[in-house]
Amino acid sequence: MRPITILLALIAILYPFLVYFGLQVLSPNVLACLLLFVLLLRLKLGRSIFTDKRHNKWLFLTIVLVLGFSLITNLDIGIRFYPVATSLFFFGVFAYSLWFPPTVIERFARIKKPDLSPEGVIYTKNVTKIWCAFFIINSAIAAYTSVFTDIKTWTLYNGFISYCLIALLAGIEFLVRIRVQHKHSAIEKSLND
Repeated sequence: MRPITILLALIAILYPFLVYFGLQVLSPNVLACLLLFVLLLRLKLGRSIFTDKRHNKWLFLTIVLVLGFSLITNLDIGIRFYPVATSLFFFGVFAYSLWFPPTVIERFARIKKPDLSPEGVIYTKNVTKIWCAFFIINSAIAAYTSVFTDIKTWTLYNGFISYCLIALLAGIEFLVRIRVQHKHSAIEKSLND
């Protein structure tokens, strides 16, 4: 991976903290302008493991509109809606993959296990549904923090708590997957005996 790609991904992850500290010294429209510049760099140079270029263009268009609002109005609400836009975008990508398989999770699973069983496909579809629910709930909480809380609370949720929730959900899914695989292996073994 190129250093610029790593840097741009790091900026995306640290976005809430950059906004928090940026708003201490810059006006919302100046900060929005800088963030739009970084966004354009990311569009040109970055890659995403979740989506293809077609999906990325929709994400970036949405974020340009959100940040553009702050650029034009000099209000921080557009900047604060960035996490809402990204959660809704990921909901859209995951939900789209439910109607037009393979699902996002199935694609990830097939990287490690190309000959995924029919049970595995059903499992990945269910996991995709869980992630869809997570992204909807996360976007609702992010929207609430954008509109009804101060910048510190917004930063705490969008820059720390939401990432902890993502890690928790991924960790729980990993443990469930191991248990399901173990159970499936035991059933196969008993059928073969």
